[in-house]
Amino acid sequence: MHLIFIRHGDPDYEHDSLTEKGKREAELLAGRIAKWNVTDFYVSPYGRAQETIKPALLKTGRQAQTMDWLHEFDYRVKHPKTKAPRCCWDWLPREYFGEKKAFDRHAWESLSWAHKAKIGKHYKDVCSSFDALMSQYDYNRLDYDKAIYNCLPHSDYDDGGFADHLKPFQKDLYERNLVFVCHLGSMFAIISHLVGCSPLQLWQGFFVAPTSVTVLGAEERIGGEVIFRVQQLGSVDHLKAAGEQASASGFFGNFTMF
Repeated sequence: MHLIFIRHGDPDYEHDSLTEKGKREAELLAGRIAKWNVTDFYVSPYGRAQETIKPALLKTGRQAQTMDWLHEFDYRVKHPKTKAPRCCWDWLPREYFGEKKAFDRHAWESLSWAHKAKIGKHYKDVCSSFDALMSQYDYNRLDYDKAIYNCLPHSDYDDGGFADHLKPFQKDLYERNLVFVCHLGSMFAIISHLVGCSPLQLWQGFFVAPTSVTVLGAEERIGGEVIFRVQQLGSVDHLKAAGEQASASGFFGNFTMF
């Protein structure tokens, strides 16, 4: 199984839509998606995400399910010093690196600004909603705090694969591909839940460009016991192939495609 996260195209935030550049990106993305074997599409209710997936749905004759919990993780908090409102994950590097709790997958929720705004609850609501969806595909999380999913009765530990990763080609464990079209904030919240780390590490330490493709693949070393690992992060190959420069929206500098 593969989980494919796509960030919306270059945004017109004022109108919650796409810029002309974003519309070009969406058309190029549609050509890439048309080559995939997609099981189901899921999309944020926000206009910029809906517009991003529309060309692909038209090209493939498919439909997408709108999931409210895929909306941008844009909850507001008060800055502890200035008291000014800001997005809960938009912090200066000196503030982020000055908080040891920010790196802890549990303790980050107890940071004063996060605790007051109940950011941990909002985060858990998103992750629990994602897990509920996964259970519909027979992937049931063993425990909210353990990033392991059970899809079949377990084999013994001794049966676990320890050298299979050396093979250049692997079997497809579960031939389904789910596509999620959403936002940088919400996708990183879910991915942090999938890999077991603080979401602040992803929000602060990673960037993915508009219409970029991020893929997590299922890995099953013990029968029925699955984890997800990032295989691609922020791929913009569909833009490169067409000579379209990736948007730097959300990045405090120039984003260059090498």
